[in-house]
This record gives sequence, structure tokens and C-alpha cells, in this order.
Amino acid sequence: MTKKIPVIIDCDPGVDDALALMLANAKEELDIKAITTVAGNVGIEYTTKNARLVAGLLEMDTVIARGAGSALLVPQIVASNTHGEDGFGGVGELFNENDLAELSEKNAVETIAETLRESEEKVTIIAVGPLTNIATVFLIYPELKEKVEVLSIMGGSTTVGNRTAKGEFNFLVDPHAAHIVMNLGIPIILAGLNVTLKDAYVVDEDVEKMRAINTRVSNVATEILIAYKNEDPALHDPVSVLAITNPEIMVMEDMYVNVEPSGLFSGGMSFTDERPHRKPPNNCKVIVSIDREKFIDELLAAF
Repeated sequence: MTKKIPVIIDCDPGVDDALALMLANAKEELDIKAITTVAGNVGIEYTTKNARLVAGLLEMDTVIARGAGSALLVPQIVASNTHGEDGFGGVGELFNENDLAELSEKNAVETIAETLRESEEKVTIIAVGPLTNIATVFLIYPELKEKVEVLSIMGGSTTVGNRTAKGEFNFLVDPHAAHIVMNLGIPIILAGLNVTLKDAYVVDEDVEKMRAINTRVSNVATEILIAYKNEDPALHDPVSVLAITNPEIMVMEDMYVNVEPSGLFSGGMSFTDERPHRKPPNNCKVIVSIDREKFIDELLAAF
């Protein structure tokens, strides 16, 4: 039997976060040690409740811990225009609140730290929300950096932004946290808008294929996806899961990427440095293309 990959998923559900959790749960090679939440797509009350709803729907046996309700230094912003007031496009009632998974008494930072500390092997962190929890963990416990195998992040962009002209939402929500994380020296895989908008989008045919699967999980996924797809057809967060389980469907390039933590127009902007003689050492692998057909196949196979 192939040894499973221990993972922590830090998220802000959110429709594409929910689909990322469903996808990760279906991947037998992943051992999900903990799910931690952060404010982002919606406030922390909703993101935590939504993570518990998804885990309950999937009957997941894992720790769920509530994380940061605000950014390190800047005022909190949310994306309810994209994900709806409840984070699920206004169709959160499709979940059964009687199935709410148990919430840990420990917060996200202590849960992540404890999971890393107690693991006999290095742990992969899949971070698909603002990076507040992740930055805080390693500010408090810098010695735990060596316990991380890789940090698979959905965030940033080497091209266009979404919340602003150059600012991708997850990095923009907490630009100081993103700046800290990109400079930790931990191995990073970055799934930015440069690739998710181009190669990780869904079309009506994909939604109908999901509907045709006709299980309880796929039916819920279909309805929240329909509500979300009207605003944003790209499924950003599942890319960070597949970067760990199915890297063969992607092309990655070694790059130096950093984040501007402040600025009227540039705050939260990620940027590359490609100067031939003066650029800093590469600090991450950036996903530059995805086989979209295989991406959709992997997504549908989760249901």
C-alpha cells in the first residue's frame, strides 16, 4: 500500500474551497490531518460553519479548527458578491445542519503547530485562503518550518488580478501575511490567477456532467457551483489539491515571486523578478499551465 501524504488544509469556504475539500477527501493518497479556517470569502463565522458542513456531508473524520477572523494589519474584506452572503451562493440550505462536524476547542494556529510538531514525517499544507493563519504559525514557531514538506498555495498572479487590477483576492485580503509566507524559505507551489483563469474554468457541459453523477455530494456540489459559476467560472482552489496529487497534469516553472504588502494601487500585488543577472534565488514553483480536460476529469472523479 502506498504511504499516504499527511496534509493540513487551510481554507475559507467559499464554493471553490468546498469543492477543493470534496476533491481532497476523495483522494486516497491524502491523509487529511486537520482543516483550519480563516476569514476571506466570507467572515470567519461562515467559513468555519461551512467547513463543518462540508466535513459533515463527507463524513470526514478529521480535526476542524477556527482560525483568524481578520488580517494581520489591514481591515477585513470579503467576497460575498462572488460567494454569496453565506459563502455558498445563497444555497447553503442544501447542507444538513444536523451533520455539522465537531469543532476543535483549539484554534487554527495551535492546531497547525501541534499537527506539525507531532508528525513523524513532513506535512504538506494546502492553503487556499488568505495566509493569516500560516504566517502566524511560523512567526510564533519558526522552528516548525522544517516540518513542512511543501506549501501548496492558491494565491497571487504573475499576470492579472481580480479584486484589483494586480491584486489577487487571497493575497490582497492579508498582503502582509502573504509577504511573510513567500519569504519563509519553505518549498512553495503557487497556483495563481495566471493559470486558474486560463485553465481551471468550468463550462455548462461540465456542470451537467456533475449533475448526471446524481449522488448527494455531487448534487450539492452542482447547485453551489451553479450559483458561483455565474460570477466566476474558474475553480481556483482545487488546483492546489491537484498540484499535490496530480502534478503530471500541470506545467510548473521555478520562479522568484514576492508580494507588495502595502500601496494605494499595488498592495497585495504579487510580482516576479526575472532580471537575468540581479534577480534573487527562485523561491517557488509557479503553475503556468494545466491540462483542462484532465483537470475536469479529476474533479468529476471525486464524486
